[in-house]
Parts: sequence; C-alpha cells; structure tokens
Amino acid sequence: QRIHMHSDNCIDDIDVFVKLDGDIVKDVCFDGVGCAIATSSTDIMCGLLIGKNKKEANYIIEQYFNMLHEEEFDDSVLDEAMVFINTSKQAARIRCATIGWNAVKELIK
Repeated sequence: QRIHMHSDNCIDDIDVFVKLDGDIVKDVCFDGVGCAIATSSTDIMCGLLIGKNKKEANYIIEQYFNMLHEEEFDDSVLDEAMVFINTSKQAARIRCATIGWNAVKELIK
C-alpha cells in the first residue's frame, strides 16, 4: 500500500509504503524529498514499526503524537523517536515531524 503526502509549509513531498502480512507490519519505507525533520522522523518510525502488529503500531504512533503535543506519553515505546520531544517548541515543525507518521496511520487503518 502507498500514500502520497506533501506539506504546503515545507519542501516535504514523500510517498510512504507499508507492506502488511495480515495484521503484521512487514515493511515500511518512504521515498521523496523532505526537510531533515520529516525524513529523519519518518526513517525512525519505519524502524520502530516493522514487525509490530497493527495494535502495537497504532499505540506507538499515538504515543509519538502525545509527546509532540506535550501530553502524557509512554516513552518506553518511542526509542530514538524521543529526539523529537522538543519539536512542539517550534509548532510549525510539528507537521514535518508527523508527515510520515500520519501516512502510516492512514495506511494501517
């Protein structure tokens, strides 16, 4: 499955691909251009979600969004994604930090 995502506020223009085997995320990858925040957060997300079932993947995505919106979150599932904890201090960059995450969220519905 593939979804195309772009941002009106930045250069972010990516295609995100998810391969599911039943309920399991077998592979996640992306292609395109984006700012450093968009590409690095999407790359980290890909690594976090491979091998997870849909419920686990959605939980990780939810915790990431909670972190970015300064809400209570479970840091034990975010691993390297924790580097984006201060992204909310630059609200315009939240879209960059979530573009790939929003794509996968849509693809695994």
